[in-house]
Amino acid sequence: MMNLQRIATSLVTRLIVFGVLLVVFGAVMRYFMLAKFLRDDLTQVISTQQVALAEYVAHEIDYKLAQRRRFLEQLAATLPQDLIEHPSRLSEWLKERHELQPLFSDGLAVADVSGKVVVEYPSIPGRLGYSIADNPDFQSVRDGQSVIGRPLIGPVSKRPILPMGAPVKDATGKVRAVLIGTTALAAPGFLDLLLQGRIGESGGFLLISPRDKLFVATSDPAMVLKPTPPIGRNLLHDRAMEGFRGSGVTVNAKGIEEISAMASVPSAGWFVVARLPTAEALATVERVRTLVITHGFTAVAILLLFLGIVVTWLLRPLHHAADQAERMTQGAIPLKPLPVVREDEVGHLTAAFNRLLAKLTRSQAELVRMAHHDTLTGLPNRQLLADRLEQALARTQRNATRVAVLFLDLDGFKPINDAFGHETGDEALREVTRRLLEVVRQTDTLARLGGDEFILLAADLDEPAEDGVRTLATKCIDAVAKPLRLNDADCPLGVSIGIALCRGRCTADRLLAAADHAMYQVKREGGGRYSIAPCCDTCQADNPARIDFRATGSPQGKSLASASGPGQQSG
Repeated sequence: MMNLQRIATSLVTRLIVFGVLLVVFGAVMRYFMLAKFLRDDLTQVISTQQVALAEYVAHEIDYKLAQRRRFLEQLAATLPQDLIEHPSRLSEWLKERHELQPLFSDGLAVADVSGKVVVEYPSIPGRLGYSIADNPDFQSVRDGQSVIGRPLIGPVSKRPILPMGAPVKDATGKVRAVLIGTTALAAPGFLDLLLQGRIGESGGFLLISPRDKLFVATSDPAMVLKPTPPIGRNLLHDRAMEGFRGSGVTVNAKGIEEISAMASVPSAGWFVVARLPTAEALATVERVRTLVITHGFTAVAILLLFLGIVVTWLLRPLHHAADQAERMTQGAIPLKPLPVVREDEVGHLTAAFNRLLAKLTRSQAELVRMAHHDTLTGLPNRQLLADRLEQALARTQRNATRVAVLFLDLDGFKPINDAFGHETGDEALREVTRRLLEVVRQTDTLARLGGDEFILLAADLDEPAEDGVRTLATKCIDAVAKPLRLNDADCPLGVSIGIALCRGRCTADRLLAAADHAMYQVKREGGGRYSIAPCCDTCQADNPARIDFRATGSPQGKSLASASGPGQQSG
């Protein structure tokens, strides 16, 4: 009993208990405070990343919607009025425009003012003669407004579609007919980023129409065109439906907590949601908590052993002095000065360790790469190309050199896609990319705009620049012209190239538009060639109006040079 009492009142025991309590307290504080700090910090970082992703996807969708709306309005404005009374001729007119720029996957149609579809291209069983008079969007178009319609299940195609409409007006402004363009929501090249995009393992995107209270498109096919949750189910969603754009943490309709970010699609009044479950986004926090608990218990066990040994060793002089004093009080030894107790400082070393920085750095680098490069080919995308083109124009004007933009569009790619499927088509695009990279200069930029369209930016060209771009275009045509070996079959492929040359005094948009126009001229003349054209009046003066063409052994027709003659622009 006496020994137990001495142990309980011993300074060594008290120091050991104090040390253990200190370690436990520190572990508990680290568990809660460090976990809270990491959770808040990670949430902020991931929210910023989510906003960037949502804005990027929203911008891409807005661009495609605006592009289709402008194209439909241009067609409506140029539609010959006399063809309205001749459906067969009007159908041919629609066919030419649709094949030139197939932005609407389900084609074009014309309805009269009563809402009856009188002309269509291509033909879809059940659409001709169908009445859309009851559609509120038709009423708006008939009143003279062009609209992006409500997403719906097509009454004819029986799949999710997005209709758009533009009024066809006569000289007095009276609406004579309604031009309709329809795109399937799952059509390639339309909502690919949203439908196929994934964030982490289980995150994704939503495209929501607040006006219609519908999920327009999602990474989860089961949610397409389903109603949005009722008010009160998801508070952040309710704020987004009222106009809030930003990020936050919320619990969705399925009861899953997630980090969500919203960005607007102005053309249609929609918004994009980028979402990632917090269980995945903040998995590092749970790992840190486990690490703290494990280290806490380990530290307690080690401390018990360490304090028992070290404190006993440190207090040996004190124990010796106490023993000597006890013996002197009993008269066992003569009185003499007690030994001075050694005064030592016991230091406490704390170690902290953070594995988060490396992981966040890698994540940020991957986000930057995704934002500036095409996911299929690894080439620069439209955003990175625009930046490099602006730099090239500025450098060209400063150094008095020339810059060229080559707009490449593959000939014969669609049959490969249709015959072998999209995976084989993707393989073909990667092979074409590899071939093109072998012939371009290291200083050139090869970018992919989407689909089978590529842009080659050649900067700092010395005179004669025309000879240089001819050589470059010829190499590209020859590289692509070699048959592709796909699925144990040789697949022919060609490329049509439109080239715009500039001294840096025109805008990037004009340079790209000139190259695009030149490429479509080549396409109209049979493809498999290139066309060189100035991009503005200044470049026209530097390089007098002459469009050169070059033909390979393509079976698609004779060369445009021989068709148009020197100094003439064909098409």
